[in-house]
Amino acid sequence: MKTNFTFILLASLTLIACKAEKAMDNTNKMLKTTEAMNSKMEQTNAGIESTNESVRLQKLILSKDDMLKDENTRNLEPVALGMIPGAKKFGEAATTTELVEFTYLLLKEINDQKPDESDRLENGEYKPEVIAAYDHIKMIKFSELITIAGMAPEEKVDQIIQEQIYGGGLYQEEAYAFLMGRVMFLGTYLDSGILSRPLNTVERMNEAITRLGSIDNILKMPFKNEVKMNVTGFLKRDAIAVSAYAEDGTLDALWNMPKLWKKVLKAFDRDLKDGNIVRGSSSSQKEVSAKIASMKRRVEAYIKLWEIK
Repeated sequence: MKTNFTFILLASLTLIACKAEKAMDNTNKMLKTTEAMNSKMEQTNAGIESTNESVRLQKLILSKDDMLKDENTRNLEPVALGMIPGAKKFGEAATTTELVEFTYLLLKEINDQKPDESDRLENGEYKPEVIAAYDHIKMIKFSELITIAGMAPEEKVDQIIQEQIYGGGLYQEEAYAFLMGRVMFLGTYLDSGILSRPLNTVERMNEAITRLGSIDNILKMPFKNEVKMNVTGFLKRDAIAVSAYAEDGTLDALWNMPKLWKKVLKAFDRDLKDGNIVRGSSSSQKEVSAKIASMKRRVEAYIKLWEIK
């Protein structure tokens, strides 16, 4: 009996060991399969990331090319309207570092590049056509700078402030210039476009408030007196030396926020009056009226903050 029991016990232990070994083999196979799957997924993700980055870089190139099309660079003042679609796409595709790096490069090209000496006349002056072409090219670069700054997404502007200004970044001075370009572009864009016609639809009013809000945020920053830009690289054109606040603390008419907010507030009664509030909207009059009331409260809040200031 003892021999039989021992035999049975050994047989059972052998069977258990075989099952355990088989289970371990299966586990190892599963682990190898899982590792292979993970490796393939990592390769796939890396491929997707590489593709996404290629697409992003392509967007940057195409949007910049669009800004610099001949038809978009002829009329640059008061703002280069033809550059706006390309600038908007560029700002969406660019990283915050790329935005301030590009600002640095454009400022350097404007201020430092000079015509070839062979283009001088015998009296030492540059040929008139050289001067005209040279200054126009510089203005194209300047328009690029301020249009990109003006149309950049708000969240990226906030990120540039955090990284470069509060974070003491490599491009802190260029960040100030970028913000000045944004104020300058939006102020001019509003004056010559949005605010030059009736704000008689909800979207027009919302656009005006959003753009003015972007300027307002910059003009209330603790570092507001550092927001400035100095462009001196022209041959005949005057240098562009501009700051958010003048030395006496006054604001330029294009971004005098207390006056502009009051102008917008008047437009609620003048342009969005009864009988006109549903123009351009498929929503019910009640919903539109609620939106208008909300926007009006926002404007009143901005005005109150300037009065407290």
